[in-house]
Amino acid sequence: MVEMDVVEFMKEKMVYIVFTLIFASTYAGVYHRDLFLSLKGTLPVALFMMLFQPMVFMEVKRAFTARTEVKTKYLILLTLFYLALFPALTWLLLKFWLAVMPGTDPRLLAGIVLISLSPLPSSAPAFTNLAGGRFQLTLVGVIWTFLLSLFVMPVYAKLILHAVIQVPVDVLLKSLVLYIITPLIIGQLTKYAVLRWKGVDALMFLKKPLVGVSLLGMYWMVVVVFGINGKVIVERPELILVGAIIMNVYFLLRAAIAYFSGKALSFPFEQNVSLVYSTGSNMTLATAIAIGTFGSLAAVGTALGGPFSDMLLMILFVRFFNLLKKRIYVETNIPAGEET
Repeated sequence: MVEMDVVEFMKEKMVYIVFTLIFASTYAGVYHRDLFLSLKGTLPVALFMMLFQPMVFMEVKRAFTARTEVKTKYLILLTLFYLALFPALTWLLLKFWLAVMPGTDPRLLAGIVLISLSPLPSSAPAFTNLAGGRFQLTLVGVIWTFLLSLFVMPVYAKLILHAVIQVPVDVLLKSLVLYIITPLIIGQLTKYAVLRWKGVDALMFLKKPLVGVSLLGMYWMVVVVFGINGKVIVERPELILVGAIIMNVYFLLRAAIAYFSGKALSFPFEQNVSLVYSTGSNMTLATAIAIGTFGSLAAVGTALGGPFSDMLLMILFVRFFNLLKKRIYVETNIPAGEET
């Protein structure tokens, strides 16, 4: 079907489309900012479009019913990462950022902090699968970090950001309810209604169209946010360049810590791939909370941690782990596809 081909194109070329929209809307925003400001009211709709699909297909109960030793270790490690290690690294990130670029707008810094505290992206299991990891294990991580984020994001955002910007905790909590809890409830109700009245096949039929809706929401959000902030970005291009470098180093450090932690705990290769992909960040949720709490400029900060860094690293890790897997097979004389 043509519409399915369009969805596949939007998904496969996501990085290219996002970067094209960022540059085009930034340029247009320099000369037509009023137009983009008039579109600001559409952002909540775009954000809901982005969030709805993963909320429909989230399997909270099933993810934690089967227990294994590796899964238990994985969840303990992931909990330590998200409750202690990543917030500490985020605090150091903010200190380093201010030392390198002291004139950065506090609202953009808020976006940087929020994406650094956000849960795993819903795309992480798919990337894990492409890299030869355990899809289901990373899926558990997506759900678990999503639940942890309800505590981590408001508490640590307040603790880390209080010195640079006033954090309206009540607005932050309302944003969490509006952009996380509400889509989750509506998404789960939709899933159970479709399963009850139409069956599993009907639900699976909805998956690709909803992915298309989610991507359209993300693309529209990029257009509006970067159009509104185009003038600020053009006046300080080093903000994007240096900021992207800093965020790449930050997420690479998180991934390296996870990789060597897994090696130290004797994780099998596939599970260790899952652990590395469990250090990413959910730009969708972070952007929703950032815009709802601090305004559109905060979304530029979340973008620096999304398409400019974390998304690129997830793609590069696929190449890295596939090469590493081939090397392991050569060294152990195990033919590909026959691992135990």
